[in-house]
Amino acid sequence: MVYSGKIYETDGAAPVAVHEADAVRPLAPIPHAPSLRIFRSDLQPKTLSGEDAEEARFFYSNPICLVGASQLITYPDFVDALTFQPMVAAILVGDAYQIDVQDADDLILGITLLNMLVAKDRERVELLCGAIGSSHDIGGAIGPVITTPDELEDHLVDQENGRKYGLSTVIRINGVERMRGDLSDLPFTFAQAISSASQSCTLKAGDIIAMGPVCIPEGNPLLLDPGDEIQLAVDNLGAISLKLTLLQ
Repeated sequence: MVYSGKIYETDGAAPVAVHEADAVRPLAPIPHAPSLRIFRSDLQPKTLSGEDAEEARFFYSNPICLVGASQLITYPDFVDALTFQPMVAAILVGDAYQIDVQDADDLILGITLLNMLVAKDRERVELLCGAIGSSHDIGGAIGPVITTPDELEDHLVDQENGRKYGLSTVIRINGVERMRGDLSDLPFTFAQAISSASQSCTLKAGDIIAMGPVCIPEGNPLLLDPGDEIQLAVDNLGAISLKLTLLQ
């Protein structure tokens, strides 16, 4: 638990120790998630008339490749164009099947940040094949904490289709601001995403539902080089960074 700049360590029931926040490197808050579903608004299908489809669509990614805050990830030598997808993620607290949008927010334990590395050159091929896979299997950072919904009540901007929050977002690369956005710009809510995912499969406690991108570059995607450090920050959710290193 994080409170007033201190980390309160517990065993799930009883207190263990208190640490200064700057003396702790947090691990991934969900180290063994049953699944990771990614809802990318820039990849949502269109109707025959060219409008956005009403139902939010997702693809599965690999939860095992996620690390905690301020970690190093090896720059893959087989990738020619590496970029990233900045997202927010909901962690589920219970199981559900075919849940209605109006009830889906009750499944959320909390919300956290997720910044996923993406091999852009591989993604282009996968999109032509109709199946996303290894392009999103390189790694990503999740955390640093899970913020419970009650802590975000003051930032609600709409509840018609589930809770929609107005929280500003920023991306910095090597300390330089490169993009800004706001969670209110996402075309669907966590409730809509959870409801959509539950129609075909039983959701499980600990599942990660990720939505993004929460910042969109003007023009071409920002490409990364070895040594780059990428930081994603969202108001009231914290900040998370990852750094790319060459394989030794």
